Amino acid sequence: MKKKKILAFGLFVSFLSAGLASCQQSKACPTEDKIKTGVKELIPQEFKVESIQTLKDIPGLCEVVIKVGAQPLVFYTDKEMKYVLAGNLISLADKKNITRERQQEFMKVSQDLLKELEKHKDFAFGKVGSQKYIYLWTDPDCPFCKRSEPIVEKWANEKGVEVRVILFPLPIHPQAFGKSVALVCDKKGWEEYKSGYNSNNQCEDGKKKIESNLQLAEKYGISGTPTFIGMNGRIHAGVPTEQDLDRLIQ
Repeated sequence: MKKKKILAFGLFVSFLSAGLASCQQSKACPTEDKIKTGVKELIPQEFKVESIQTLKDIPGLCEVVIKVGAQPLVFYTDKEMKYVLAGNLISLADKKNITRERQQEFMKVSQDLLKELEKHKDFAFGKVGSQKYIYLWTDPDCPFCKRSEPIVEKWANEKGVEVRVILFPLPIHPQAFGKSVALVCDKKGWEEYKSGYNSNNQCEDGKKKIESNLQLAEKYGISGTPTFIGMNGRIHAGVPTEQDLDRLIQ
């Protein structure tokens, strides 16, 4: 497993992170082939061009959305694809983050991926056995995951939702991989996870299980924690509000 590759891709995702609209292409914008050729050196994974269109309020600038697995990335370019501009486009008139709003339209995964996620579940909490569920990708040493825990627990218990946990230790947390393996090897769950459980049990099955989680994350462009995927396929990255979580089961 190439952990450095995951981290490099995560940094690129953070740099581009934002969203876009429909699958139509304007003649005032570069072709799909030109875009693929232009950015292939920047993105180590395979990607799909989802949309290319002009920005009606900014002449000469085109919006492009691509998808790496489940992760939509948005950037802006000129007609000739000589320059790429990555970042958030903000409307000063109404203070809207246009890029982020567009991204949300593409933050969704297929039912096939949801079925694949079930094979990677390490344990669950909340209303286990409920017909309402979400997946949580989490790292034992991630501070943002810790901030999310009371929010998610309260919401899951109140709404009757099963939270299916997938352990995803990031390379920036050197102890997280061993902790994740120990949780799997010792068949521990949510309470032990929250308490920082660790042991010397680094069984081979546990290592293979966590490595497979990392490989799945790379395959679908999941690069940070916490990341939530709802039963409806919607994705939320980062510390959520209850409203963010509600959107995952609607």
